[in-house]
Order: sequence, then structure tokens, then C-alpha cells
Amino acid sequence: MSSLLLTLVTLTAAAPGPRFIDDDYPRALAAAKKQKKLLFVDAWAPWCHSCVAMKEQVFTRPGFRAFERDVVFASIDTEKTKSATFLEKFPITVWPTLLFIDPEKEAVVLRWVGSADEAQMAALLTAARGGEGALREGDDAFGAGDASLAAEKYQAAVRAGAASDARARLSMLAALSTARQYEVCTRAVLEALPVLSTPQDRAVGVYYGVWCALESPPGQARTAALATLLPEARRALSEPALPDDVSGLYEVLVEEREKAGDDAGAKALAAEWLTFLDAEAAKATTPAARAVFDAHRVLAAIRSGQAQRLVAPLKQSEKALPRDYNPPARLALLYRELGQLDDAAAAIGRALARCTEGPRRLRLYETKASIQEKQGDAAAARVTREAALAYAKKLPRSQLSAQRLAALEAQLK
Repeated sequence: MSSLLLTLVTLTAAAPGPRFIDDDYPRALAAAKKQKKLLFVDAWAPWCHSCVAMKEQVFTRPGFRAFERDVVFASIDTEKTKSATFLEKFPITVWPTLLFIDPEKEAVVLRWVGSADEAQMAALLTAARGGEGALREGDDAFGAGDASLAAEKYQAAVRAGAASDARARLSMLAALSTARQYEVCTRAVLEALPVLSTPQDRAVGVYYGVWCALESPPGQARTAALATLLPEARRALSEPALPDDVSGLYEVLVEEREKAGDDAGAKALAAEWLTFLDAEAAKATTPAARAVFDAHRVLAAIRSGQAQRLVAPLKQSEKALPRDYNPPARLALLYRELGQLDDAAAAIGRALARCTEGPRRLRLYETKASIQEKQGDAAAARVTREAALAYAKKLPRSQLSAQRLAALEAQLK
């Protein structure tokens, strides 16, 4: 067999998506320099359902393999202790975050928060390669982590002529929401709707709109915005966007009904959400791909009053993924909701045994303490919170904010 034919056979047999350099930033940076390509970094976490959805359902698509012509693909698990050095250089506050890095300058030329399909990836690559004026300044500011300045520059770019650029609009919305400029974000979404023509862009944009509106102060402006956005969101639920983003829309729509005091409407919508997720999970071809939906299935099951319905699927995930802490951690939440506290305690114990590093361990301690409190054992809950604080103090500062540490200390006081 010729070497060329052998290569083609190997590529055909391999996964159809791009090849990632995992958890080795120096090697990935060196490869990008040598190949004179941009470095693409997927900054993710195992607990992040959108991150896992990208890994299991999006990056595996053949269309992403073509981008290897232009970028070196790398992934960084932000929960790993050895990722601390990377996070010192490139702080991550939203998961997933996709970074395009100039390997010569070792600077982020484009930052994208959330999921992206092939069309969005192509638009991001075009933006990362060039751009000028306020749009370039916005990308540089967001890449450097200055969301407020990025929002200002993106708004200037839109006013100066980028109004028809869906990528620029979505980057602006990401910067506005990150900077907590929720009222401005809501207005920007309403203005952007005619530009967001693809189902994926529209799903992301409408999500930002509803979420920013809910975070805005109550009043006539918020009510008017939601009157426009909610029908758009309902329409987006039936369009062919990434399933994880459709699920995110369901989540904010349920929250909107809850905030409106419509408990029956929220419960009915959560039941519809769960039905959607069950159908998507049934299409999965691997246990890992099916488990992508577990986090939101738990939320939908609890909020629709059907917590018991998810116990069996999560047991199935735990059996199929014996090293993953997420299935038992989610089982603990279900059992706590159902009042099966001994089962909840056993499940969170299994989760803690599997989660040996990273900030997520703090969330597991929090769940364990809440179960102990429900069991009426305040002393045990305090011991658990003390263990959480002791563990937090050992984490690298790039993996734990001062605010989070202060909150843990305040809980004990």
C-alpha cells in the first residue's frame, strides 16, 4: 500500500473532525508558529454542557476538519491544575470560550464566548485574520478581556458600517452582556434581529435578548422588549440551530415565565423542554454524546415536577461513564429534590471521589453540605464547608476568584 493511500485510509478511519492538541499550550503554540497558522484554543470544562456538546457533536463534524488549513486546534481543560499557567495569561470567565491567538505576538486576536457552528467558525476565522478600525479595536479589547471597552468599540463599528455583519453584532452582544450592560444589550438585540438571518445566529441573538431583558430593571422598556423577543424565541425553538443553543432558549423562556409569576406556564414549558431534550438524547450514538443533555435534562425535569423521570437515565450515564463525576453529581441533585437524602449523600460521595482537581470540586462540596443540612446534621455540613474552604485556598489564583473565596469564608462565619 502506497504511503499516500495509507494516509488516506488512516484519515478516513479517524474521527471526521479536526485533530486537537489537548492540554499542552506550549506544544500547540510551537506548532502554530512552525506552521505559520493561527492558534485556535477551545477553553472548556467537563461540567459545562455547552463545552461537551461542542466536543461531542460539533467539532466532530467533517466540516471543521477543513479549518486545519488555517489554524492549529488546541483544547484546554480549565479544571486541570496544570492549566493554571494558561489561565494566568488568558483568564476565562465564560464557558466555553473560543480563542484565536496570534502565535508570534502570543496575543488573542479574537475571543468568542459560547458555541459556534461551521458557518460561524468561518466568520470568526475571517475576523481573526483581519479587520480594521473600531471593529478590530473591539476584537482586540475583548480578546484582552476588557468587555466594557469592547462593547464601546463594537457599538462604534456598527454605527460606522458594520451593521450588516452578524458576527460583529453577536460579538457586541457578548461584550455587552459580559460587561453587564443589560439594558443596552436588550436594545442592541432588537436592532440586530433583521441582520441575524441564519437559524444559529438568530438562536444566539434571541437568547442574549431574553436573558439581558430579564436581567434589566422591571419596567415599561423591559415589558415592551419581551413582547417582541418572546415570539421570536418561540419561533427559534423550531429552527435548525445547535440543540444545545435551542435548549438554552428553553431555559431562559422558563425563567421568564417564573419571573412573570406564571408557575403553570413555566411548568408546562419545562415539560416541553424535557421532551425536546429526551428526543435529542435518543439520537445520540455514544454514551458521551447522550450525556451532553443530562445537565439540562435535570433542570427541565426538576422544573417540570418530573425529577423521578431522570433517575434511570442518569444511572445509565454513570454506568457507561464510570470515571465522570457529573452523572453522580446530577443524581445527587435529583435525589435531594425527591427527598431521598441517603441516596443523595451516597451519590455526591461518588462524585467527590471522582472529581480530584479543579474548582468544580467546590460546587460538589456545596451540594454535599446542602444535603447534610436537609438531613438535619448542621455539624457535618460545617465540616464539609470547612473542607471546601481549605481546598479552595490550595487552588491556583487563576482558577478561583477572590470573590468566590470571600463567599466561602462568609458562609462559615
